[in-house]
Amino acid sequence: MKRIVLIGLCCGALSSWAAPVTYQKQIKPIFAQLCSECHSGWFPEGGLRLDSLDNVREGGSNGVVLFAGEPEKGRLVNFIRVVPGRFSNMPPGPTAVSPEQFELIQQWIEQGAK
Repeated sequence: MKRIVLIGLCCGALSSWAAPVTYQKQIKPIFAQLCSECHSGWFPEGGLRLDSLDNVREGGSNGVVLFAGEPEKGRLVNFIRVVPGRFSNMPPGPTAVSPEQFELIQQWIEQGAK
């Protein structure tokens, strides 16, 4: 019985631990695929460039888009969140961030957006 409890505690601890998500390895490819058309180059929409970590941290014309460690506080997560029955705000139109991509971006911000 003690072994079962110990194994259960260990498995629970492992499942709640998330591997580090980094901008360069996981987030930049998502932004490149879905966001770079509007949010890169000399005149990005809303003054927001998502093509480098420094640019993401800097934010855009309306200020900072994320707060490291607090995904719900920043506009980035709220703009890309898919709500049933409507298109996501970003990217505009029917193309949306997949649930897996959304989860990665949210984890990245929770982990400090590094």
